[in-house]
Amino acid sequence: MINKKLQLFLLQLVCHVALVWALFNFAAQDWLASIAVYFLTGCLGVSVTLHRFFAHKGFEFRYKWMERFCTLCAAYGVVGDPIAWVNNHRQHHRLTDQEGDPHSPTVLGFWRVQFGSMFTSYDKLRYVPNMVRDNFLVNVHKHYYRFHWLFMALLILCNWKLACIIYLVPAAILWNMGSFINTVSHTFGYRNHDTRDYSTNNLALGYIVWGEGWHNNHHKNPASSNFGERWWEFDISYQVIKLISK
Repeated sequence: MINKKLQLFLLQLVCHVALVWALFNFAAQDWLASIAVYFLTGCLGVSVTLHRFFAHKGFEFRYKWMERFCTLCAAYGVVGDPIAWVNNHRQHHRLTDQEGDPHSPTVLGFWRVQFGSMFTSYDKLRYVPNMVRDNFLVNVHKHYYRFHWLFMALLILCNWKLACIIYLVPAAILWNMGSFINTVSHTFGYRNHDTRDYSTNNLALGYIVWGEGWHNNHHKNPASSNFGERWWEFDISYQVIKLISK
């Protein structure tokens, strides 16, 4: 069986080829549809659910079905399965910008993190003991790559342009936006707090990555579901959380 890291690399390679093709061939409505999927995967899936709910327990979902749906939105985004993603992120917070941080540009270099920030060690899921006891999450973890290869093949065979619009291109966008948080928001920007790392707030990423760009604020208060502090630091994900949480 192909190594999971290699499978994630190959999946994203296809997604990035589709993104390059889209840059020269997508119409406006195609981009709008891809951005709508990016909202589902990036905002509802990764930012709200994997990051603020699973990784930091910043809020609680009102309904279990809503939690499951948003988890599947994240899984659809091709950034690694939920258990692996959260394990990676918790390790990042435990060892931020130190040796062992899985995506520190200071330790590993900017470009290595930009293109490899979502890779994780699948045999050392030591930071997610609560998640590995959840049968739903364990099943997503076990069958994650089988689903993606099958779904990708079927969608491309049925309608390859539709596959680009609703699957491949949004996945490539999500990968790069998430990577920019790990690289740019630990390199360029301003700081509201003197934290023991290099986290920064980045104005552009604050808006286009669903509030995740207020990264220095997040590293100061990881358990807070609201990353925005100053009047201009609008956190889109937090507005979504207010709608779906208790």
